[in-house]
Amino acid sequence: MIVDSVTLFLSAGCGGKGATSFIRKRKRLVGDGGEGGRGGDIFLEANRNLYDLSKFKYKRKFKAPDGERGKARRKKGKDASSLVIPVPCGTLVKDLEGRIIADLKKDKERVCVVRGGEGGRGNFRREEAERGKEGERKEIILDYRILSDIAIVGFANTGKTSLFNYLTGKNFKVADYPFATTSCMWAPFRKNYREFIVLDTPPLKEKGENNFLKHLFRVKLIIIVVDNYPEIEEEVNSVKKLINDFDSSYLNKNFFYLCNKIDKIDKSFKRERRFFYLSTKTGEGVEALEDRILKVLG
Repeated sequence: MIVDSVTLFLSAGCGGKGATSFIRKRKRLVGDGGEGGRGGDIFLEANRNLYDLSKFKYKRKFKAPDGERGKARRKKGKDASSLVIPVPCGTLVKDLEGRIIADLKKDKERVCVVRGGEGGRGNFRREEAERGKEGERKEIILDYRILSDIAIVGFANTGKTSLFNYLTGKNFKVADYPFATTSCMWAPFRKNYREFIVLDTPPLKEKGENNFLKHLFRVKLIIIVVDNYPEIEEEVNSVKKLINDFDSSYLNKNFFYLCNKIDKIDKSFKRERRFFYLSTKTGEGVEALEDRILKVLG
């Protein structure tokens, strides 16, 4: 199972305390303490080598270093270095109310989430040194959404993973019993020097949670796979209802309706033009589907 949502507790560094120091000038002591260094910021940075949020399973609190204390002779303390936390490409950064702070999609893209505190002023030209400012603190949610172009969805045992294997050249587990696919899987589909990421999803449940549908957030094309002849229209409508119940905005995406296992149905079955008919067992119809994908996705 991929880890696609975590809550982090972030504390930026505090500013360094201003220095208390004196020198003698004209037979009297004069303050010459320098100001403290600035506290470290915390950045989140997209990293293409991470594939989920499992690295945060045991560590969810992060603290940036504090700024250095000021020094004598009006020397400023060193500013603290920033803390950079890698996250997978495709991570939404949200506040606790669910508002999106940033969408980190590209490798090396980063956002500053909390700012370090300013350093305190030293006792140069003032009676006493100041303490550094506290760094910002924030509780945030990381919501990972897989970067993919095509999603394959449907009920159990319709042949979703077989189609996924055909398109991507992979050999993921296929079984005659339901729910063999328990987590989202993704891989590239390559044809005619073009590449698209295909997402294979677990079977939809008519009763229960379908939280994996969150990963349809970025896809451009949703392929609904059905095999319930002759009630294919009803099955497609049931799938689309579950998608609509999860997020109605997904219905604005491109949809393909795919009838699998045509090798098992009567040849007299009346075919409708809005459906793709194929067999993931024999490969019949897969090439036509691939060509149409290339045409639609441009």
